[in-house]
Order: sequence, then C-alpha cells, then structure tokens
Amino acid sequence: MRMLGRVSMMVVEIKPEPGGARRFCEALQENGTLAKESHRNIIRCAPPLVITQEDVDWAFERIRPVLVRD
Repeated sequence: MRMLGRVSMMVVEIKPEPGGARRFCEALQENGTLAKESHRNIIRCAPPLVITQEDVDWAFERIRPVLVRD
C-alpha cells in the first residue's frame, strides 16, 4: 500500500475511567474542538497540515482544561 500525501494526528491515551474517552471527546466538542474516541481510552484529533502556531495555541487553550485536573 502506498500513502499519498501527509497526515497529522494527535493521540492522547487516558487512564481507564468510567465513561472512557467518549466523555472527554464530548467535553472537547463543547469547547469547539473535534475529537474521536478510539477503543475505550484513546482520544484522537486530526488537525490540518496547514495548522499554524496560533491555531495550536487556540486548540490547547481548549484541550488542557478538559484533560488536566488541577
């Protein structure tokens, strides 16, 4: 198989918890970031290849509060 083009992906593995990755994906969606759960404890995002540093900063401002407990 030959891959044409390039892809980018961010994958986060979370500890197994009640509700699994789906609840995090739903919370991310409420914050404006699309993500998909894979298996029970994997969250994946596929940003465009033309993503800018400003876009990355914007996304992490929304991702961090969902994934990190202070």
